[in-house]
Amino acid sequence: MRVRDFMTRDPPVARADAPVSDAQKLAAEIGLAVVFVVDGEGRLVGFLTRKALAAVPDPNLPAGKLAAAPTVTMGPGDPLERAVILLSERYLLLPVVDEEKHLIGVLTSAGLLHGLAHMAGLGEQGTRIRIRVSSHADAYRALSVLGAKGFPLVAVLRGDGGELIIHVQGVEDPPSLLAELEGILR
Repeated sequence: MRVRDFMTRDPPVARADAPVSDAQKLAAEIGLAVVFVVDGEGRLVGFLTRKALAAVPDPNLPAGKLAAAPTVTMGPGDPLERAVILLSERYLLLPVVDEEKHLIGVLTSAGLLHGLAHMAGLGEQGTRIRIRVSSHADAYRALSVLGAKGFPLVAVLRGDGGELIIHVQGVEDPPSLLAELEGILR
């Protein structure tokens, strides 16, 4: 899964050479918490938060003069897992830039949740089987049984305390399958 698959493309921006009042209007009209600021070529200069926009001393100042430089950016080909870590640590939004630093998108918490749901197979038909495994070998044994039965695999997740959550399709008798898996893991 890559950032490009879950980012919002072409986010609204303020130009660095435009008065900050333009950024204030944009934030108010659309309800933005953060306004990204780009130069005349579309390269990311920085961002203005709602708090910074409210504290502007002179609305005629260029937006680029007041914009805070981004401390982190993502590339469209970056793995979604990197974004999970960054968004869970402290960032609300992650600007996505190309090789020339053009702002091409933004990854929001909503986009990230959509990506995680996709990775976990949430919303897809199937059966979730929860088993306790004590080693990687146990996990592979359980998966090999499911593979031998030809069940399409949707996702494998790690739960707490050695729990493995396996989402598969085509299971007609989940209790019997669970009993069989638990039997091979004893």
